[in-house]
Formats: sequence, structure tokens, C-alpha cells
Amino acid sequence: MTKVVAVTGGIGSGKSEVCKSFMALGVPVVDLDDIAHAMSAPGSVAMQAVRQAFGDEMFDEHGQLHRGKLRELVFAEPDALDRLNHIMHPAIRAEAMQQIAGYSLHPYVILAIPLLVESPADWSMVDHVLVVDCSEQTQLVRVMQRGLSESMAQAIITAQSSRQARLSIADSVMENDQTLDNLRQKVLEFHKNFSNTCQ
Repeated sequence: MTKVVAVTGGIGSGKSEVCKSFMALGVPVVDLDDIAHAMSAPGSVAMQAVRQAFGDEMFDEHGQLHRGKLRELVFAEPDALDRLNHIMHPAIRAEAMQQIAGYSLHPYVILAIPLLVESPADWSMVDHVLVVDCSEQTQLVRVMQRGLSESMAQAIITAQSSRQARLSIADSVMENDQTLDNLRQKVLEFHKNFSNTCQ
């Protein structure tokens, strides 16, 4: 039975680099952000539901979702986020389950869930939670390197669940305050140890 390792962490923690390192080792990665992006294609079932819930003004004339407008609405109205999650999360989870089932010959699969703590979906199929962690100062610097102001970067970090909440659900923690080579070495060590538990 293929095991599922959920990789999560706050923005700027280095989740993407961890997932790339797992892929380089031949471990399949199912990424919820990629699934969500694919589901926001014009005319998809999920987007039809979003249009019904939030109106035509959330889309341009080509049927593309106005991510900026939707983000502003979600930040301004807490119940808007709940409504959006109730549309998107079950659909994303179903697609993730289908993708995981396709990797049944692998000892384990990485499930990249950026917002595991915040997610209302049922992730009971997860066997192990790996939290990628770094100091909040490191996080802030990395997010600002993406071109965001300090206040915007801080607002995004604050809007996510706390570092303590993420660490409280961790089966393993991968510290990422050092170099990329250091992080890759940690992924390799995890891979060796976890592969042994899957046999």
C-alpha cells in the first residue's frame, strides 16, 4: 500500500524546494496548488460554481478568473473564504485522491498541501505529516524577495495559521534556515529513512 506524506509549511518556508528535491529522487509529487490552478480553467465545473457564488464580475470577458479581485474579496469578507473553500476543497481533494491512486507502485507519494492546518477537507489518507519550517524572520525575507512589500508579506504570513499550529500536527520537521544544499541533504536523509519504513 502506497503511503502518503503530506508536505506543508508557511509561505517562504521552502516547500517547493523540498518537493523538487523529492521529485529528483524519483518520488511522485501530487501538488494541490497545481490541481487548484488546473481547476480554475475557464468553463470548468469548479469555475461555474464560483461564478454562481460570486458573480460575473470575478471573471474577464474570456472567462478567466480575476484572481486579484477574488483575493481582495476573500480578504475583505471572511464568509467569502468559507464559501470558496466549500466549492474548491472537495473537488481538489477528489482529484488528489485520483492522482495518488495512480502511483500505487511507489512506496510513498508526496502530497504538497500548503494550507494543511487551514484546510477543512478530510485528509485521513495521510500517513505522515512533514512540516518545512524556518524562523519568521527568514520567512519574511524570502517572501519580500518575491517582490512584495514588507507590510504585504507580513499580512500574508499573519493570515496563515501560526507556526505553532503547523508544528503541532507534524510527524517530522525539516528545518530550512540554512543553504539549499543543506535542505537537499535533509530530504535525502528523510527519503532513506522513510523508504525503509514502507517495506
